[in-house]
Amino acid sequence: MASDSFKRRMDGYWIRVDEYRAETAFYCFKKTFSAGNGSSLVVRACADTRYQLYVNGVLCCEGPCQGSSYQRYYETVDCSDKLKPGENEIVMKVMHVGAESFHSTFKKDRAAAWLYADLLSDGVKKPFYTDGGWQCFRDDSVSFYPGPGLHGSVPEFERHESVKKLSPVTYHVWYEVKLAAKSIDVWGCAEPYVLAERPIPQMRTYPYREFIRDGENEFDAGKYTTAKVRFTVAAPEGAVVRIIYAECRLTPDGRGGWRKIMRDEPGGLITGGAYDTLIGNGAEQTLEPFWYRAFRYVRIEADGGEDVRVTRAEFGEYFYPADDQATFCCSDSVLNKMWDVSVNTLRCCMHEMFVDCPYYEQQQYGMDSKNEALFAYRLSGDTALQRKCLFDLAQSQQPDGLLAANYPSTLLQIIPGFSLFYIFMLRDYMIHTNDMKFVRSLTGTVDRILEGFHGYEDERGLFGVTPYCGYIDWLPGWDFGTPPGGREEPLTVTNLMYTAALSSAAQICSAAGKPGAASDYAARADAVRAAVLKYCYDGEKGLFRNTPGRREYSAHTTLWAVLSDTVTGGDASALMKRTLESDVPGCTFSMNYFMFRALEKTGYYGYADRLLDGWRKMLDMHCTSWCENPGYPGDPRSECHGWSSVPLYELSAVILGVKPASPGFDTVTVKPYTETLEYAEGSVPTPHGKIYVEWHKENGEVKLGVKLPDGVKLVD
Repeated sequence: MASDSFKRRMDGYWIRVDEYRAETAFYCFKKTFSAGNGSSLVVRACADTRYQLYVNGVLCCEGPCQGSSYQRYYETVDCSDKLKPGENEIVMKVMHVGAESFHSTFKKDRAAAWLYADLLSDGVKKPFYTDGGWQCFRDDSVSFYPGPGLHGSVPEFERHESVKKLSPVTYHVWYEVKLAAKSIDVWGCAEPYVLAERPIPQMRTYPYREFIRDGENEFDAGKYTTAKVRFTVAAPEGAVVRIIYAECRLTPDGRGGWRKIMRDEPGGLITGGAYDTLIGNGAEQTLEPFWYRAFRYVRIEADGGEDVRVTRAEFGEYFYPADDQATFCCSDSVLNKMWDVSVNTLRCCMHEMFVDCPYYEQQQYGMDSKNEALFAYRLSGDTALQRKCLFDLAQSQQPDGLLAANYPSTLLQIIPGFSLFYIFMLRDYMIHTNDMKFVRSLTGTVDRILEGFHGYEDERGLFGVTPYCGYIDWLPGWDFGTPPGGREEPLTVTNLMYTAALSSAAQICSAAGKPGAASDYAARADAVRAAVLKYCYDGEKGLFRNTPGRREYSAHTTLWAVLSDTVTGGDASALMKRTLESDVPGCTFSMNYFMFRALEKTGYYGYADRLLDGWRKMLDMHCTSWCENPGYPGDPRSECHGWSSVPLYELSAVILGVKPASPGFDTVTVKPYTETLEYAEGSVPTPHGKIYVEWHKENGEVKLGVKLPDGVKLVD
């Protein structure tokens, strides 16, 4: 008999279907229960792979929150307002993702569900849970196929047959859950699913509204968005109806083809690789996909040209609930529009994790997320998603110390530089939150990253060639984003980023009370700086080469030489001046944030207005979200990429001028950049509340007004 110290509350059972199925499928777990007047019901739930929870046909929550093989999350939701006196029905609609699908919610080989319900009825506690008393059905009227991305997130797109078909499926009680033990038994052995409470709020689905009808069966959301959608259509029996989601309209190219120019071109083509399918049955049918969709436009058509009548077309925008948002307004209406588009872009890339783009991969990449997390600090005072991102990515660490480029994901992809962006992201988190307990918990992750880089150093002390992708930026002529020669010899820019990461790690460890590690990182940064100066600097050209052995150059080496303090003071300003006056390739949207910082550091921020021309051009083309890369002329691929929301930071941190002077915004500086505007005003969120700033020019002088929340001190 176990001692009292090992007695734990039982929290129900995982149940899972008996069948193995290679393809993605919906399963429905149902149970009826009785409740009296004034009853209450609080439910905790999880599933493999995803689920939606309904009480009496009303959606209560969805999950599990995207996690990893190390940590699976469960949701807690109060469903009391969905109850009715008498008999009630609770349903878990579970989508189990197929064996060959790439996704970011981890799974095992069969659909499974867990639920524990605290029911209080007639003053009596009547808890119930998943056990042998439920029903299970497989929905054979829905099948799935992958979307257009490289490795999309959950789920795939749906094909609905004309007749609903639910097939009974046997299942078994799998194992008992003990949350109090954190899913670990007395021997330290983990249950199949290690459960933790969801660390972020539920995504918000805004009230559904009708699309703007833009043609017979073409629909416009008014701007790019991510949303849950609902369509009711009537089509002849057997007609194959496609609901096509497009990021923009395409414009005729004059040669019989189509390309992206004006995003809302009247009569432009609505097409794309993302679509759901419905087989007509001659009557009205409603399609409401399980997962959100990303789009600006929707077109509904039938293969073979059969008539399709659309009687309802609605969408409810779907984002992370970043409330209490920042504001910005200035004397330049174009910059005001840039703010709005930046906010829209970022929100479309904030869900249960930061995603690179919502239309294609829906993956949390280290480089993308570093900037998205930083921009999100400027949007909202909620920092839970940044914390989850850091926790998620830390779980992807490989034996050589490097992190997966994107995680959670069932496809392993490694881009060494993205591990360095993780260190920059942790430093940003420290500065914006001062949550040192959490930061200290990740210093081991930082150490393993940097030891991994150290292990790839060559005899010169440079971070050398690896078997991984050397992506830096989407420049023409850079194969898969890697500068020429980057697969045969060290990349200068990666070594400069490595130096900057070592310095950031020194700052983190110093603040975390680890002076020995801080000193070691600072010394190693000096050593890599010296190696870069010795082997990668071209004294004749006055620029850093892209690789030690090739006389090829780019703005990327300059900006990272500045940000890593490899060159400082007047030398850094002179290097920047030479770069700006030369014809070396510049940065695209993925790197422009860092170029802005280098310009600011060297006294050349006035050049930033020229960099903003890329965003002005997107506005000229009526983009309502920012593209992945310039792609002019041609195709920028993704029309919505979070890393391109750079104006959100520039307008908040530079034009309003608000920056933390100490971790957690206990002290701040407010030094607005006023050269190109007549006035600006807005608010900046902090852990203490919002900072309000207003400045305007009066008789040639700048008048500045600042309102600080309690606990925040303004410093020079």
